[in-house]
Formats: sequence, C-alpha cells, structure tokens
Amino acid sequence: MLSEWLSQVVLPWVLAGVMMTMGLNLTKNDFLHTCRHPGRLMLGTSLQILALPLLAWGIVALLPLSPLAAAGLLLVSLVPGGATSNMFSYLVQGDLALSVSLTAIAAVLAPFTLPLIMGWNLEFLGLSSAGLSLPYWPTVGKLLLVTLVPVLAGMLLRCLLKETLLNWLLPKIKMLTGVAMIGVVVALFVSHAQRLPPLLSVETLAVLLLCVLSMALGHQVARRLRLPHASARAITVEVGVQNAGVAMMVAFALLQQPGIGLVPLLYGLLMNVPVFLWMFACLWRDRQRTASIRSANNT
Repeated sequence: MLSEWLSQVVLPWVLAGVMMTMGLNLTKNDFLHTCRHPGRLMLGTSLQILALPLLAWGIVALLPLSPLAAAGLLLVSLVPGGATSNMFSYLVQGDLALSVSLTAIAAVLAPFTLPLIMGWNLEFLGLSSAGLSLPYWPTVGKLLLVTLVPVLAGMLLRCLLKETLLNWLLPKIKMLTGVAMIGVVVALFVSHAQRLPPLLSVETLAVLLLCVLSMALGHQVARRLRLPHASARAITVEVGVQNAGVAMMVAFALLQQPGIGLVPLLYGLLMNVPVFLWMFACLWRDRQRTASIRSANNT
C-alpha cells in the first residue's frame, strides 16, 4: 500500500536527511557558547525529558482519549525538537546556539530514553497485554540510524567541505529536505484522511493543549529564573515544539500502528498555529519596546 511505503520507507529516509541537515548547521562555537551557561542547558533538557512527558500524562488523565490516541500523544512528548524548533528560535530572535545545543542533546538521548519510557507507557495504557510492544535494542538501533547518526554525519561533512561550497550548498539542502518533509506529511495526511479524527475532536484539543501548555511551562520557568529574553524564548520553543516526524516513524514504521501515528500526524499540522501566534506576539512586543525606547530617547 502507498501509506505503508510512505511511512516505512520514505519517512525514515527523509527524516534522516532532515537530521543530517541539522548536523551541517552545527559548529563547535554553538556548544562553546552554551557551555558558559550549563544551567540553561540543564533546565531545557530537564523540561524536555522529565516535565513534558508528565504534562502529557496529565492531559491523558484529563481527557477521554482512546488508548491508541493517548499513546500517540505520549509518544509526541518523548521525541526531540528537531530542525523545526531551531527555525522557530531563529525567527523569534531567541538564543539560537542554546536551541541548537538542546536539540542536539535531545537527539543523543532520545534513542535510549524513548523506547524505555514508551514501553512503560504502553504497559500503563494496557496496550502491551494486547500484544503491542516496542523492543528496546532494535528500536534504539533504528532511532540511532535516523537521528544521531545523520547528525554526526552532517557535522563530519561540514568539517570536510570547503566553506564556500558549504555556504552555497546548505541553503539548497535545507530547502530540499524541508520540502521533502512537508511533502511526506501531506502525503501521509491524504493517505490517512479517512482515519483522522475531525477537526473539532478530543484529539485536536489534546494536541493543542500539549503544545500550548508546554510552551507556557517553558516560558514561565525560564522567566521566573530570570533568564535573558533570548534564552527564555529558545527554551519555550524547545519544550513546546516536538519533531512529529520521529513520532510518526516510531508509530507507523516501528510499532506499525496507524492508530498511534494519527495523533503525531495531527500534531505536526496543528502545532504550527499556537507557535506562530506566540511568535508574532513576541515580535510585536519587541517592536513596541523598541518604539518606546526611541520615544524616550527623543524626549
């Protein structure tokens, strides 16, 4: 079937290409900059690894989701941010070095933490008794092949390429992988359109709540700790924006459960709404702040 070919063959390859592109963007200066503030790295990583899955469980406990839909939402909370979160951090004028470093740390940890925690989640939801399981080491190996290995390959390729060639090549690779990822998501959406829940559904509410509440959590914690605006925005994006492509690959290709993959697919489409609204609000606030400073200086 077309949907199986898309989810089990095309999606992993496109996802690996996106992760390699992220590796091409990483430099040692990104890590040197953030190592001066290890507390920010620890905060962002803790919120991603610990707080976000707990928040997802709170939503599962609150809403009457089916076990498969609940598993899909919990799966989304376990995946790293990916290149999308770095893009939003850049657009909102956040600390891009911090965002990239947090994404890189999550890409290293996720292949090991995701199979373990997701296995527990399937047991808690009663799905493991129905024969649904996620073998730990095979899953670790496959996740490494589509996340960490492409990132490392991209970093190595960056070291080997001349700077002029890299500067010419990188924008084209970014556009190609971005278009390919969007194309796969749209194709999966079309192929599973009849199975997707309606727009006004409890699954849609769950997806939007996860995105909005996770962003609010990251922002509030960062601001209460008095982090700079740029760092607070980077942490907000990293906690609030997850790589739906990894979640879809786990659900469709590894678990082979379209019922679990529909929520990550829905998340990949709908999470852009609150993120863009927040981004425009931040940029409008910056413009107002700049205008007030100019007005004060003129007087």
